[in-house]
Amino acid sequence: MKNLSLYLLACIGLLASCSPKNKKENDQASTQAALPYDLSQPTEKYKMPHHLEEISGLSYYKGKQLACINDEKGVVYFYDYQQKNVANEVKFGKTGDYEGVEVVGDEIFVLQSNGIINTFKIEEPYERKIDCSSPDVKEYEGLSYDPQRQMLLLAAKQRIKDRDDVKMIYGYSLPNKSLFKYMGIPESQVADESGNKVFMPSGIAVNPENRDVYILAAQGHKLLVVAKGGIKKALIKLDPSIFKQPEGICFAPDGTLFIASEGDGKAGYILRFQKKSE
Repeated sequence: MKNLSLYLLACIGLLASCSPKNKKENDQASTQAALPYDLSQPTEKYKMPHHLEEISGLSYYKGKQLACINDEKGVVYFYDYQQKNVANEVKFGKTGDYEGVEVVGDEIFVLQSNGIINTFKIEEPYERKIDCSSPDVKEYEGLSYDPQRQMLLLAAKQRIKDRDDVKMIYGYSLPNKSLFKYMGIPESQVADESGNKVFMPSGIAVNPENRDVYILAAQGHKLLVVAKGGIKKALIKLDPSIFKQPEGICFAPDGTLFIASEGDGKAGYILRFQKKSE
């Protein structure tokens, strides 16, 4: 009789774990476990100074420094996350709508929402512009770099109405100086377990260890991870209490992940995530 009772309890537990609610929770936990980061547990949080309250772009620079931009000022701020202060700042342009920054070697690239990229070297006054505007794109928001293919990646936040059901990542080849469609993201890839398809890219980064592409969405509070060939690897729902308005994302060469968030009327901040194995 005792064994029968234990058997029945085990069956009840199995049925409970297969319920729709628990299945969703298990699927989410499984997806989280598949990533090398625990996005519910930041390693450290860095509060930004007032001029980076609306931090809109993030890139690894060198040493313990990150390049950051404000979405209105034509200034790149270099934040030292070891010293926890802005170590340097470089003014490059007028007031605008700046939505992404990327460091490639000794060159800085800053993306405007209209697709114009300002690029310059810190030690040189010379500046040039790259035109990545497209009639298909209303607004860009996110810039990264794939060193293996020597191309910038531009995330389109909004495309023209009849094409916005597929989010598009564009590539710009630095050697060939050409813009092209690199990766399409259908709605099925960004729909969460409740069927919510809201996903408007706000940041993009390439993991240096495996070349997975991480696409951040402030509107939708999601993080999509795409492997080689455009294969969906994970879709994470971001906790709004941790990520108020996530706008920037980047990796250090050792794989450390950084996600920047606007302050929503308060101080902007950057969250650091170490790999789980560390």
